[in-house]
Amino acid sequence: MKVFTASRGPPIVKMPTSSSVVRNTASTRRSGVNRKPLTATMAPSVGSDEALRQALLDAHHKAVKLFQVIESKDMLRPGRTEDDINREIFDLAAAQFGTRKYWHVRLVRTGENTVHPIHVKAPDRVLKEDDIAFIDLGPVFENVEADFARNYVIGSDPEKLKLSAALPVIFNKCKTEYQSRPDMTGAELYDFVLRTCEEHGYKYANTYCAHLLGNFSHKTKYGLEDVNFARPENHTPMSAAAPNGDARFWVLEIHILQDTSIGTYGGFYEDLLNI
Repeated sequence: MKVFTASRGPPIVKMPTSSSVVRNTASTRRSGVNRKPLTATMAPSVGSDEALRQALLDAHHKAVKLFQVIESKDMLRPGRTEDDINREIFDLAAAQFGTRKYWHVRLVRTGENTVHPIHVKAPDRVLKEDDIAFIDLGPVFENVEADFARNYVIGSDPEKLKLSAALPVIFNKCKTEYQSRPDMTGAELYDFVLRTCEEHGYKYANTYCAHLLGNFSHKTKYGLEDVNFARPENHTPMSAAAPNGDARFWVLEIHILQDTSIGTYGGFYEDLLNI
């Protein structure tokens, strides 16, 4: 096994399979959202917020380790279905990491199914010899949420490899832009993500590009209003606190689509934004 290091991310693992090569280039979720306005205040200084930040980091580290084990098990093999891989991931996480709880549906998507955001239920599909896939998991560790996704190419198709390699590059550009302007609004980040994807030759696949993360369940605590997503309708600074004064912690997701003249597939990558 040869280990590569991704820019601003955990190690990327490349490993041979019996019939092909799986290359981890180190790789949405909402419909019918209530759009009523929600006010927010500027985030307070650290305190209990710092404890949550550390808990989220700890959950993130466990998610990274979970993915490393998934990759070492060579689960993405041609001939296997998405459902088979998903069940194996669930059993692995339960046995080795002690979690059976996920704050969002576990996603293993391959081929043409990779074009769909999370709220679209795609039919089960068999992984092929020359294919593309992503895994997106939201495991809950000790009642704290993680959210992590990576993209994979099975085989050596140059366009799939190019798209998959673009994902961490786009992610890092967008994260760097956010870090230079942490008070940007959700709409401003979404616009920047779309423009960056287009600069790399891809279209963005979802109606938002970032969302909150916290103690389980942040969706119950904060709701699904636009202010809690980086999307065109959110004109609140992302650095603003929740109405109760809590600091808000974000993850950034990049979901891109291949030009349809080349193929019907996409790629997905997700990681921490301001933690």
